Amino acid sequence: MTVLGSVVLRMAAIVRVFGVCYVLVQVAIWHVYYAADPWLLSGPLAAVAWGCVAAAYLRRHRPPWPLILLDTSVYATLAIGAGACVPPDMRGVAGNWLYVAVASQVIVIVWFAPRLLAVLLGLAPEAAYWAGAAVTPPGRAQGNAPLVSGALLFVVLAVHWTGRGMLYRRAARADLGFAAADQEAHDQYVVLSRNTERREHERLVHDTVLNTLTAISRGSSGRALVARCEHDIALLEHALAAPPDPADPPAGGGASVVADVEAVASEMRARGLCVHLEVAVRDAGPGGTARDEPGIPVPVARALVHATREALANVAAHAGTGQAWVSVTRGPGTLDVTVRDTGAGFDPARVDPARLGLRRSITERVTDWGGRVSVRSAPGQGTLVSMSWPGAVPAAGADLVASDSSW
Repeated sequence: MTVLGSVVLRMAAIVRVFGVCYVLVQVAIWHVYYAADPWLLSGPLAAVAWGCVAAAYLRRHRPPWPLILLDTSVYATLAIGAGACVPPDMRGVAGNWLYVAVASQVIVIVWFAPRLLAVLLGLAPEAAYWAGAAVTPPGRAQGNAPLVSGALLFVVLAVHWTGRGMLYRRAARADLGFAAADQEAHDQYVVLSRNTERREHERLVHDTVLNTLTAISRGSSGRALVARCEHDIALLEHALAAPPDPADPPAGGGASVVADVEAVASEMRARGLCVHLEVAVRDAGPGGTARDEPGIPVPVARALVHATREALANVAAHAGTGQAWVSVTRGPGTLDVTVRDTGAGFDPARVDPARLGLRRSITERVTDWGGRVSVRSAPGQGTLVSMSWPGAVPAAGADLVASDSSW
């Protein structure tokens, strides 16, 4: 409805400009008649002046009903009193400047006046034009021209009225369709957000409580276990107090992600895993910094950091090796993280579907925020977990890790 109103408003302004130009053309054609009595120019000049004011207003504003009433009054007064300003041979004819000026105002009445007021004002131009033709001395060849012109003005009014009803109904149906689609999209977003939050809570429970209980069952105890429990509680409290919000500001171009990954590496070293960390910058500018690098969204940063922690926890628990290599590659709006070990490895096809570590805590956690994950492993050949976030618009030529949908 808003678009339709804007289009009609612009059309109304253009019609007014056309009416002004037509009045000037008529005055130029009948200049001999107006030169004989300059006072006869008062009618055309009034029509031109008001038409210019109305066109300028309609270019930027929707007319309120008091202004529509004033506009109709001006043209009704012209129709009744300016008949003498029309050359006798053109009086009552549909092609004279007065008729065109009056007809150019109909669009404003029909399209922008309130419905009841539009019905009352719609007949005003026709009635005023007939009244003016009745009080003005007829021309030599007038004949039935006033009757025909009035009927034509009525047809113009009827066409506008019919067009308004048809287009308004279609626009209203389109608005209802847009509203329904928007509501459906909103409902789907709510469901998706709730599912994402639920899955993240499940991942946190797996990464904290379940992993810690597994460590206890394997004989872990002492100060290291207490520190691990304290860390788990801190993670859970943070997740429950401040759930990830997609509208959060960016996380500083990947710099804070690197710092968080370094903190994760230090945490795993405290658990006895030797973590070798390497940080690289793709498309580096002077000084080794990424050029024009936008921020990484907070939910994406959290997902990558948590997934990295879980990948290293898997190395410590299942790889049978005391070493892991973590590589972080930053680029303009992109971030790649890989976790590699040379331990026992496994066959991905034989992983129990009930196991949540790879599927939920790593793969789904990253892909939920538009990232990509690839897990490559084989018995006796170690494991390589590649995680990447290409950003809203991947950088040209970026060497991103391919997604492995099976995980």
